Amino acid sequence: MKLATTFLALLFLALSPQAAPAQTQPSDPLAPVAMLAGDWTGIGEGDPGNSAAFRHGERAHEGRYLRIEGRSVYPRQEKNKKGEVHTQTDWWSYDKSQKHLILRQFDNLGFVSTYAQDLAASRPGHIVMVSVQLENVPAGWKARYTYDLIGDDTYEERFELDPDGKGFQPYTFNRFLRDRPD
Repeated sequence: MKLATTFLALLFLALSPQAAPAQTQPSDPLAPVAMLAGDWTGIGEGDPGNSAAFRHGERAHEGRYLRIEGRSVYPRQEKNKKGEVHTQTDWWSYDKSQKHLILRQFDNLGFVSTYAQDLAASRPGHIVMVSVQLENVPAGWKARYTYDLIGDDTYEERFELDPDGKGFQPYTFNRFLRDRPD
């Protein structure tokens, strides 16, 4: 009898309606740049000449970060007699206390750069990142990236430099298309 009573009590608890615990989905702080995940092919132009560019982005560390591996190939050309290959690794994160995106960039030239989102200049689909720390760059220089996210399969990336405090000047411009499997 004790077993039957216990069974009925458990059955009653299992079948009775219960208030579901409040489930709040945490918003994705990297949502503004989440579309950068995937494989991309692009073309670039700027001070070092014309280039073919490639990017591969993926979420890392349980989705808390976005890591992008990049490669730009500048063949020998009038603007770049020797040609060059430029590689970089970008780490995107979100600063909860400052409530903005952070971009840390490491490249094969030895530059390590940290950028913070300029909230006043940014809007959905248009993200502006301004340097807050530049390593192995002459003192006083500033840098800025602007990302224009155009639909799900296209984005543009502008890189500008301000070496003398007189304002940002274009350095490179890249346009990327998402690679689609055949």
